[in-house]
Amino acid sequence: MKNALLITLIGTIFISGGAVAQERHTKDPRNASGKIGVEVDHHGELKLAFGNGAKNWYGENENEVIFLLEFETESNDGRFRFVNFDDRFGGIYADIISTKNESVLNTVGYMLPITADNGNTLFFPSINYSYLAVDEKNSLRSDVPKEFGGGNNSHLSSLNLYILHPWNDTHFTFIEMFGGHSFDGVEMEMYDLCWTQGMNSTILNSPATVYFKGQYTRTEVFGEFAPNGSINDEETTFSFGLDIKF
Repeated sequence: MKNALLITLIGTIFISGGAVAQERHTKDPRNASGKIGVEVDHHGELKLAFGNGAKNWYGENENEVIFLLEFETESNDGRFRFVNFDDRFGGIYADIISTKNESVLNTVGYMLPITADNGNTLFFPSINYSYLAVDEKNSLRSDVPKEFGGGNNSHLSSLNLYILHPWNDTHFTFIEMFGGHSFDGVEMEMYDLCWTQGMNSTILNSPATVYFKGQYTRTEVFGEFAPNGSINDEETTFSFGLDIKF
């Protein structure tokens, strides 16, 4: 109930600004339009999403403020993203990923939108700082000796790259890449690659996006923090979803 009230409150704050936002491509990170979405992966995990934003809400320069909430109904994993894009300096954002029994990954970063010479392909590279807090229920806490910090946290420098290529007014490809390497705490590396193939359409008389997504995630803990030399965790998922704009 509290989560529902929070989402309603945030939506009320941002909906007026998002409704008048200049139209950008549906997968452009600067798109401040409101959306609700649902996604299901090949394991049957259901993900719900709600996002909104405001355009030109301060100053006289072009700017966007955007947030996105995601919640997975079976695992209770959640994600919150907030970004402020400004045509004077690029984008500054925060990204919080919480898993029920394992960890919370907090990331802050700077993103620079780049348009290719073809005027069509967009690149969004970013440089980030990430802090991983590991829950006591995570197996890593029992694998790492207490004299090495107990495996309770890690500080990472990380890089992101988003690539958006619209093939035409209907079809597009969106690629997300993430890589992080620790410089303090538990020695680890994190990688994530996500490929989305989408189609713009109309559902219930509203603009919508239907998409198929494949994602590969890998985390490796190594050095003195891994009793057997390294601890690897990787996962590949395939998902189908849709977003409805408002």
